[in-house]
Amino acid sequence: MYRVFFVCAAVTALTAVATFTNQLHADDATDNREQERKVRLEYLTQKAKEFKMSPASRQDRLLSFEERPVLRYTNPVRNFFTDGVVFLWRHDSKPDLPGAPALLGAPALLGAPALLGAPALLGALSVRGNGDVFCEFASLTSSPLHCDLGLRRTWTPEKTTQVDVPLKVQISNVNDERRQLLAMRQLIRRFSVRMSEADNPEQKKELRRLSNPLVQWSDSASGSSAMCFGFAETNDPEALVLLRYTPNSNAKGGSWTYTLSRMTSRPLVFELDQQAIHEVKAYWKNPQSDNDSYLERRLGEYSAE
Repeated sequence: MYRVFFVCAAVTALTAVATFTNQLHADDATDNREQERKVRLEYLTQKAKEFKMSPASRQDRLLSFEERPVLRYTNPVRNFFTDGVVFLWRHDSKPDLPGAPALLGAPALLGAPALLGAPALLGALSVRGNGDVFCEFASLTSSPLHCDLGLRRTWTPEKTTQVDVPLKVQISNVNDERRQLLAMRQLIRRFSVRMSEADNPEQKKELRRLSNPLVQWSDSASGSSAMCFGFAETNDPEALVLLRYTPNSNAKGGSWTYTLSRMTSRPLVFELDQQAIHEVKAYWKNPQSDNDSYLERRLGEYSAE
C-alpha cells in the first residue's frame, strides 16, 4: 500500500512540475509576443510619420498626423500574427483661431481645448503573417490630396462619389453636440456592409459594425460634428461610414450627410435601410488610377532593426 502511495505521489509531483513548466513557457511566449507587438507598433508608427500628406492645392502644408493610433488590430482569420494599426491624418487647424475644430476626447494641453482639424485620411499599416508590410488608405474628404508614400508613383486621391451624400433623418432637437452624437449612434444602425471574395463575388458575408467609432470630430465654430464607423470581418476595418451633421445658417434644424469609403481590396456592397446604395468591385481585378480614393500597396518586408 505504501508503494502505491509513493507512486501516486511521484506522479502527482511530476504532473505539477510539468504544469508549472508549461505555464512558465506560456508566460514567456506571452511576454515575447507583447514585446514584439510593441516593437511592431514603433516600426509602423515611424513608417507612417515618414509619409508626406498634403492638400493638392497646398503641397507645402502637410496634413496633421495623429501619432496615437485610432485602432490596433490583428485579423487572425486572414493571417497568422498580423499586426495592424490604423492612423488618422487631418486637415490643419490654426491654434490661434477661436472655436477651431477638435477631435472629441482628445487631451487638452495645459488646460486649453485641443485644436485639431477635420479628418482627411485613414490609413492602415500592417505586418502580415508572411512578414510583408502593407498599407491601405481611404480618403474621407472631397478635397483633392497629394500623398507621397515613398512609392514609385505619388497617390493623388480625388473622392468624387459617395461623399457628403444627403441622408433623410426624422430626428428633432439635435441642436447640441451631445444629442448629435447620440443620434449618430442610432443612425449608423441603418447601414450595413457585405463583403465577398474576389473569386466569388456572389457569396457575400455581412460585416459587423465595430462597437466604437474610429473617429469623433466636432467644430465648435460651425456647430457641425461627425463620426466615422468601421465595419469588419474580425477586428480589421474593411469599410467606413462617416456621418456628419451641419446646422443650417438660419438656426432652424440642420442637414445630415454620409460618406462611404472602402478599406479593403475585396468587393463590397453598402446598404442603407436594407437597400443597396453603393458597390465596389475587386480592387486588384480592375484598372487602378493614382486618383482613386482607396489605395492598397506593399511597402516592403518587415525588419525590426
